[in-house]
Amino acid sequence: MKTPTAAVLVVGNEVLSAKVRDENGPYAAQALRNHGVQLMALLTLPDRLDMIVEAVARERRRVDWLFTSGGVGPTHDDVTLLAIAQALGRSLARHPALVENVRRWYSRQGTEPPEAALRMADVPEGTRLVGDALHPVMVVENVVMLPGPPQFFRAQFDAFAAVLEAPPFRLACAYLAIGEPRFAPALDRVSLEHPDVDIGSYPRFDEADHRVKVTFEAKDAERVEAALHAFLAALPEGAVVRCEGP
Repeated sequence: MKTPTAAVLVVGNEVLSAKVRDENGPYAAQALRNHGVQLMALLTLPDRLDMIVEAVARERRRVDWLFTSGGVGPTHDDVTLLAIAQALGRSLARHPALVENVRRWYSRQGTEPPEAALRMADVPEGTRLVGDALHPVMVVENVVMLPGPPQFFRAQFDAFAAVLEAPPFRLACAYLAIGEPRFAPALDRVSLEHPDVDIGSYPRFDEADHRVKVTFEAKDAERVEAALHAFLAALPEGAVVRCEGP
């Protein structure tokens, strides 16, 4: 089974200027990994129409699913939906079900929604709504349009996650007491001998009980184990602090 791929675009001047810490990108990265989806890119963009159009047009062609975060509100800097429409060669259209949701929310306060609020129902033509009717996920082609506030982003991302299910990644880790120069040639050989396993080496420079963490990851647990054992067999005595997985 082919591993699904995804990219995430986090939109917001507030993130790039460090006024707001991005929580949605890291959450999406971990959630996609948990669902067996390979994240190919995680990009942060300003609230600029031209840059968002360019990124959407480019990234959606390279992955199975493109997720956007932010820029779906009623203010002047919320341009993500318009950018997606332009990137797909579509017009914006006011979605009746979204209009009803906006009206329902304002009716609880005993008022009618202003035009600015109704603009949140202007979405790329052909957008379909997925999941809970009151808090739907907006999807057009392979682009999933999610809100910026983390609590809403997480709820809608999780609601869409059912379509993302794929076989899980299998991970094994070796924690070593020796530095990278001591094992780099062996790791090079193992990497060449096991091309289907993603291998990474991550040194530490703090007070941890190990100097380097080496990871082995693939969808096939047997291949992960084979690569791990081949690497361990090439290490000098006393090099391994501990191992985990897959």
